[in-house]
Amino acid sequence: MVSQTTASSPAAMVLVVDPDPSNQRTLRDRLLRLGYSARSADDDASALDIVSATPPDVVLIPGQADHSKGWPELQKQLDNWGIPVLKLSARAGNTDTSLADIIEQISDGDLKLRVESALSSRSLLKALVVENARLEAERLHDPLTGLFNRRYVMIRVEEEVRRSLRHAYPLSCMLIDIDNFADINDNWGHPVGDGVLRDVAHIVTRTMRSTDIVCRYRDDEFLVLLTDTDATGAQIAANRMRDAMAAHDFFNRDSGDPVKLTASTGVAYWEPADKKNATWEPQLIALAERALRAAKMSGPNRLVMLQTS
Repeated sequence: MVSQTTASSPAAMVLVVDPDPSNQRTLRDRLLRLGYSARSADDDASALDIVSATPPDVVLIPGQADHSKGWPELQKQLDNWGIPVLKLSARAGNTDTSLADIIEQISDGDLKLRVESALSSRSLLKALVVENARLEAERLHDPLTGLFNRRYVMIRVEEEVRRSLRHAYPLSCMLIDIDNFADINDNWGHPVGDGVLRDVAHIVTRTMRSTDIVCRYRDDEFLVLLTDTDATGAQIAANRMRDAMAAHDFFNRDSGDPVKLTASTGVAYWEPADKKNATWEPQLIALAERALRAAKMSGPNRLVMLQTS
């Protein structure tokens, strides 16, 4: 006897696509008996409506399907969802076998084996998608703070420069460096330093807008792309962040007293009055780095702002 799906696990949905109501009914009944959930469609267009509303786990097509003009769109949706297509065909050499006979020739055990094989292929595809998403996240995110990393921001700044140039929107770039961060690692160790970096990441993210792009640029430096932000807006954002940083009590498990820190900040801002006033991403970041160096040379907790030419 063919084992059925247990009550504790959800039944896989199989969509049968066939123009013959008799074939649809036969396959639906068999699939239900095997423990699957089953639906049917007369053609590719009807199948597309079902896939778009409630995607099945497998699409079953008896015989050699005569696809309509709706097949390309259906196939696109199936590919998007990672839904396998299972085709039931006659044994080799039996080209004259009717579709009803093809269905009759396939035992319940064979049908279940084929459906389970298709489901396994979908499970593998899902696992691959999840793994690729994880690898992509690791490629573009800093594992310590959870922020975007330098790789991501170098891609994004190019996009934002083009957008600002196209629409004549202002764009600002803020570089933040934790003052005397090396002393934290030297005096209390890297675990405390890592905690400080995570706290700073939270402070920077919390004091910026949701539309701003925050990343860990390098070591104890953080970069923020302030979209649609002119010099005044960038200055307000930088001071808000600096005030929050200076007011924050950073946790130190090795001491009863909290750690107090400040940040040096450099800002480069660009206000394209017209498309002739162009810039490019290395120039914007390089100017922010220059502003940050000037801020650090002036002492801790300083802000320097420079305008791109």
